[in-house]
Amino acid sequence: MSGLTLRDHLWLWGMKVNTLQELKAYPFWDEPSTLTAQQAIERTGIRNVLIAGGLPLTRETMTGLPAAKRIIAKWAMHSAVDGKTPVDYDRALSALLQAKELAAEDPRIESFLLDDFSTGTVAGGVTPKHLADLQFENAARPPQLPLMATFYEMSLEDDRQLPLLPYFAGFLNPLWHAANIDRQKGYAERLGRLTGGKPLLTCIYVYDFGNQRKLSYAGMRRQLDVCEEMIRERRVYGVVILGTCMLDLDWESNRALYDWLDERGDSTVGPNR
Repeated sequence: MSGLTLRDHLWLWGMKVNTLQELKAYPFWDEPSTLTAQQAIERTGIRNVLIAGGLPLTRETMTGLPAAKRIIAKWAMHSAVDGKTPVDYDRALSALLQAKELAAEDPRIESFLLDDFSTGTVAGGVTPKHLADLQFENAARPPQLPLMATFYEMSLEDDRQLPLLPYFAGFLNPLWHAANIDRQKGYAERLGRLTGGKPLLTCIYVYDFGNQRKLSYAGMRRQLDVCEEMIRERRVYGVVILGTCMLDLDWESNRALYDWLDERGDSTVGPNR
């Protein structure tokens, strides 16, 4: 079996065209994007996609991603109501069942992620019973999809998380504050200890959402270099790049990403020994 490349370990945070710009909640809202998730795959050569950012869990979305090789479906287990985030179990179950129905036809869908779990969902009062019920429905109806959860670095010391972690098969650990990139290995190590070493994706952004500012070329390059080290050291099985509705903007971070992909993307990552 031939070795995997760095690019094989990368994932795109797939988004509807211009979806963040339409929210007008960020300083770059007046910089429109025309890039579809499929075009982002073609431009980057990254064929693993997380369905997010306004892309619905539908056959049309799957059909619109012919170049995708691996797909993670995403939803949340909470809703936004009057500034709060109450648990919305029925909505999450409906999305999971929809993803399972699609996965029965499209084997590229390999897992189901509950996004913003360690922040919004935990704040909303999720309990082990919610997760046990969701896992029961998942197991009772084929195909069973491994459940994943988004777990932020700011949640690592939150004891409310501990009884919830066993219900997940893997985790996504985004770096919300880009300046903390040199702590990311520590975050991954801490999460690994809490979860018994379950598979972990990390996620970096081409925009510093934690500080509401654009990233420098050097700042983005540092994120990518650390992520390469984490892949090669087997701390994470992949790195998600967020997100496709920004990847065609004239930003230093995007130039750094494309330069890094040209230089490093096709380098081989050795197999487990």
